[in-house]
Amino acid sequence: MKFKKLIFSFIFLFLTTETLFAKALPPGSGIGDVPANVLIMLDKSGSMGWRMSGGVASMRYPYDADADSNGDIIVSQYSRDGVKKFVYASATTDSGFGNNGVSGKGNSTYEGNSNCRTSYSYSGEVYNGVYYTTAYYERSVVAIRASDGRCLAKYFLGGYPYNMTINQSTGILKVGHSGGFKTINLNNNQQYNCSVQNNLRYSYGTTVSGNYIYYYRSNKVWRAEITSGTGCPFYNSNTSFNHREGSYVGLEANPSNALELYTLSWSGNRLKKLTVNSSGNGATTNWTKGKLSTSASSAANLYFRYPWGLGWDRNNNRIIASNLNNGQVHILDTNGTWIKSIGGAPKTRMQAAHEAILALVTDSSLTSGVDYGFAYWSYTGSGFSRWNGNHKTGSGSATPCNLYNCLKVPIYKGGAAQIAKMIKTVNPGGGTDAMAFMNIASQYYLNKTYSPIDKNSKCQKSYILVIGDGDWYNHNRAVKTARNLYNNHEISTFTVAFGTGISSNGLRNFNNLALAGGTKKAIVATTAAALTSQLKQLINQIIASKLSFTAPAITATIEEGGSLYQAQFDYMQNKEWVGTISRTKINADGSLDTKDSGNWSAAEKLPLPSSRKIWSVIPGTDYKTDYNNFRDSNSTEIGNVFSIFGNDILDYHRDTNNSAGSSLNRRCANSPGVIDGTSDDLSGLINFIRGTDYFDYDGDCNLTEARKNPSGKKIYLGDIYHSQLLVVGPPSAETSFSGINQEAYFRSVNGYQTWRDSLSQRKEVIYAGSNSGILHAFDAETGVEKWGFVPPLIAPTLPLVMNSNLNLPGGGGTNAIFGVDGSIVVHDMYFKSPLDTTKKWHTILFAPYGRGGAGMSVLDITNPDKPLHLYSIYNDKINNRVYRVDHNQVIYNYDYISNSYSLASFEEAKTVTDNYNDNNSVSNNCNSSKNTSCYKGKTWTFPVQGVSKSDLSVTFNGNNYTSFSVTTNSSNDTVITFGQQMTYSADPGDTNTSSELGVFIKPGSKQTGVLTNPEYDYSQLGETWSDPRIFRIPNNGAGDTNILDDVYVAAMGGGFGTQFEGVGSNLTLINLQDDTNPMSLYKRIEIEDTATSDIINSVPSSIVLVTPDTARGLTFAGGLAYISDLEGKITKVNLTNMPDDGAGNSIKLYDKTTLFTAGSTKANGRYMYHAMDATIGDTTNTMWMFAGTGDYERINDTTSGVQNYMLGIKDRDYPFYKEVAKPAKADDITKCKNTTNDTTGARCPQNADKGWYITLSNFAKVTAEPTVVKGQAYFPIYEPTKSLNKCSLGDAYICGVDDECGTNISSQLGQSLGQNNKCAWVGQGVLSKIVTFADKLFANIAGQVDCSKIQDAKKRKDCEDSGKKDLISIDSGSGQVNTYRNSWRHNF
Repeated sequence: MKFKKLIFSFIFLFLTTETLFAKALPPGSGIGDVPANVLIMLDKSGSMGWRMSGGVASMRYPYDADADSNGDIIVSQYSRDGVKKFVYASATTDSGFGNNGVSGKGNSTYEGNSNCRTSYSYSGEVYNGVYYTTAYYERSVVAIRASDGRCLAKYFLGGYPYNMTINQSTGILKVGHSGGFKTINLNNNQQYNCSVQNNLRYSYGTTVSGNYIYYYRSNKVWRAEITSGTGCPFYNSNTSFNHREGSYVGLEANPSNALELYTLSWSGNRLKKLTVNSSGNGATTNWTKGKLSTSASSAANLYFRYPWGLGWDRNNNRIIASNLNNGQVHILDTNGTWIKSIGGAPKTRMQAAHEAILALVTDSSLTSGVDYGFAYWSYTGSGFSRWNGNHKTGSGSATPCNLYNCLKVPIYKGGAAQIAKMIKTVNPGGGTDAMAFMNIASQYYLNKTYSPIDKNSKCQKSYILVIGDGDWYNHNRAVKTARNLYNNHEISTFTVAFGTGISSNGLRNFNNLALAGGTKKAIVATTAAALTSQLKQLINQIIASKLSFTAPAITATIEEGGSLYQAQFDYMQNKEWVGTISRTKINADGSLDTKDSGNWSAAEKLPLPSSRKIWSVIPGTDYKTDYNNFRDSNSTEIGNVFSIFGNDILDYHRDTNNSAGSSLNRRCANSPGVIDGTSDDLSGLINFIRGTDYFDYDGDCNLTEARKNPSGKKIYLGDIYHSQLLVVGPPSAETSFSGINQEAYFRSVNGYQTWRDSLSQRKEVIYAGSNSGILHAFDAETGVEKWGFVPPLIAPTLPLVMNSNLNLPGGGGTNAIFGVDGSIVVHDMYFKSPLDTTKKWHTILFAPYGRGGAGMSVLDITNPDKPLHLYSIYNDKINNRVYRVDHNQVIYNYDYISNSYSLASFEEAKTVTDNYNDNNSVSNNCNSSKNTSCYKGKTWTFPVQGVSKSDLSVTFNGNNYTSFSVTTNSSNDTVITFGQQMTYSADPGDTNTSSELGVFIKPGSKQTGVLTNPEYDYSQLGETWSDPRIFRIPNNGAGDTNILDDVYVAAMGGGFGTQFEGVGSNLTLINLQDDTNPMSLYKRIEIEDTATSDIINSVPSSIVLVTPDTARGLTFAGGLAYISDLEGKITKVNLTNMPDDGAGNSIKLYDKTTLFTAGSTKANGRYMYHAMDATIGDTTNTMWMFAGTGDYERINDTTSGVQNYMLGIKDRDYPFYKEVAKPAKADDITKCKNTTNDTTGARCPQNADKGWYITLSNFAKVTAEPTVVKGQAYFPIYEPTKSLNKCSLGDAYICGVDDECGTNISSQLGQSLGQNNKCAWVGQGVLSKIVTFADKLFANIAGQVDCSKIQDAKKRKDCEDSGKKDLISIDSGSGQVNTYRNSWRHNF
């Protein structure tokens, strides 16, 4: 493949921006890079225990369900919650049905008319593309079109309906009601009132089988013959048999066998299959399955919690069982074996708040620009007086602090991590006093000792974020306090009105408080999903406000054949950042020719939005038709994909005022196509991704024009931030080999040369991921976009760009998010693609999502004009679900259990919550009876089976709690007995409050992960920052000599785990050629934690992989992997077929050992975010690894104790694998030479030394991976400002170090040296990875180059004349050693 490598014999420059974290701002790159203070203040009053309605995957007490012709599930829900439709494959709401998946609400906007309002819909069934369901208080049956939720008809009964069934052969609907029994011929609308026995009228379960109707009543199953014509049951034809299953029993007949019945018992929590005798007066029970439990069902265990109705998927021959009180339906085969569950009980408001806050503080794009604190509040607030402990590290507790009000986490850099650990211990209870939160906020922020406000840094912003769900008292005092904080101390107050129970007066209070606090108006979130997206939007706004101090332009560069391809972007406040790729001619001496006629900018070459080819994997469409299926004509199908993660399409443009009375969203009401509701906004979002100005950036309300800046330039190519550019031309991988252990040998014996020759004319294409959510393909010669691919598991995140609060006078705005942000790799593979029947050569493209999420997509780009989607994977850690999309555009999901649980998830809490929901006058006495609205006791039923005490940790009142035991009950449920009584109250009107308790399952416990489909257990995959290494691994491990059956895998760091313990702390191997389970997990190799480190470990960086193709002379097959992690360890993993360690000691595939530890802690900040570089030392002939440390999330941190290193570490055992040490016993810097001040080589390490280290002073940090060339290692360094005003920019340096001696050679670089670290001073801001070309060092700078520091006068003038203020170019030092590392970096 004519694939661009960093090899000195080619003219190639690859300059990557290793700016980790922060969509908000490349750290340290602009004035104002000081984290904002945000104090989250959560209402914990009793009403927060109420259940929510809605949610992308939740059901509200499903009574009955059926399947449409596609196998998608339609559900009749409790009370007035309507009819909800779910896509079977993804188990998520069908957003094209009704209003975001819900019909039967009487909403004429979405249903066509208001006739189909439903309540207590006990029965529902599909016939001929229409879903018919009873509506109890409407005394009707309503007809709702199954495809889109439109209301078609309403049949008035005159009585309250109890049951309904449809004869699928005749189309006659039969319904029993309090006034009689009616049949309705759905083909001709003929209706008959039938004379039947009362048992049939009042039965809750009926079904038609053959010429009979079966029904359950009074512990019997009854059968009546059906008359022809009218379809009425014969009055005197009833026979029966005993079937003691309680009061409410669902019935369903097997359409293929008239004598087979299934019964579902509400009180018995079981499903039975019966074979009825021909007379109908007796039956044989074939089997019984199910038992009472809140645990998750599996193929081995079927669980119910008071189920109700049964349905039948006639196209797929599956049973649908409505599990009423667990809020889900089970899909079963005809033998009652569990296949999957869809739905889940709606969360309580508190549970929804937990997950929304967790999503906030574990999103890497929202934590680097904000320091978080947390408090809960309810009533009789007593404020804040002091912190007992170290408030700068979060250790200790606040005074005062009680079950009603408490500052739990002070604002500091580790606040997000601490909140993530404790948030699920907050449980509801108490009243709603506005001064409870304002006392805590004001007394904390204004405290002279403990306030997080830095008075020397005026750019720092401070906020109060109040989340509440109802009316409060002491409103006027709270408004006065908020106004004082804003006017006199510049502390702003945001308010979030959460839930559906807020009165107009309550909403007015929220708005008044927001106005007094300087934030204009309240944010309204009525659903759990809306709360999550609104909080993310809010933090985006906070970050965007902070970024108004500077507008950095970041670059990433790639060059080949005399061309320098440079991806640049500009920050735009409250808008999508604007990117481009430019081509500039580069001369042989490294100088740039900016006048060359072949130069271009991809942004200016973009086709008009309507002419672009944008495609995706969208079930119900075929992208291969024209590679342009991502368009508004497919809005329904795209809307279903958008809805997968539960992110709402917002009503951005309206024709009338919104529900809060605001007129801002109707600013463009006269624009064509603008209507109330979200259907126009769904189409608008699709067109915005294509490049239109739907969100009206320019304020002219022309919502269909292309986005352009005031000078007329196109601005709809999104920013290419962390994604490296990749140029792919004709195949050109090596086929010459020196040993059969090389992949080159495998190519040579499998016809690679012939295939390569057949594609010799394949044109060069530039591939790049942008944060508009698109993977772009550009013609490398012209810069014109060939096509754009929206990965199907990035598409569900795109609704997050919407922010209706930015639709303001003068113009609209959006949130800037991460999309396709990872670095792409390409590899030629010989395998049987899932789209083939035999093995063939293919060029595959692997695109990690980077900060866009924990996932990746794989395309076949053998023909760049006709790319093919092979697989996509995504790990949704918040909702505990792995998604997979296959080559046939089918979306699968695999659930796994959560690791953290609040009291609300225990069976006893669910029961008392149901008691209160069913009857809000129920007693609020706290006892262990489970008959009131409050449970108090020692014994609690945990929602996960099969765990022991060793699997669990418990937090009570903020402390680790060990006084508990674990047993199992008769249903195999886990029962936890605490050493004291715990309380959960569901009544918001009493003074009871719930215990502050949370239970956590430890990572790696046997019940964690995807258990139903372990081959897709990506539950421990973090944000995929690492670019993969694709190679062939020996499939039989040690001693395997058959290279021809080795397996193509992608090896990558487990990803950035944010604040989830265990997530990302691994080496992930992905099987790229498994045609049985495509994209399956080949192996996950856990990286052992260091017990002495308090850092939550993960592996965000790329790995170093040494193979026989990249380091000639090796005798093994496979590769040796070297991995750096956040805890500062270097781990070596054996991925080879070596049988022993070179000394006769047996070794195994996947063995791992710790080579080194930097002794990293949160206090010293020695995180290893960046990849290492490596080389074979010319003097020592030893493998050397080069690494740097630094907290890239807090690049400006100057906290006492922060101290970082530049490191050179030897692997003495290379090229063998040998067990060296576990993390606790690994070598550290005491085994290395300190060469910090060595400029002569006097401190050069000896053979016995592990390596060398240089201590960085003045809080300096390494900002990207090192680069080794010609015997020198180059480190990009950032040194924070020395000013008390932290809003000032810090300094950028390049440190040159002899690779084997650790000697500082920075004086050879021709720059002025820094006073503290004696490195070459190059400007202000943050440097990217350094690359070399023509004996020059190149690096991008997020800030500005300072040419005045260049000592040579001519070179200083050249720098000033170039106009490239974001590109560093200086002479390198002298040296001789060659490096293999550059070829290890890539896949050829």
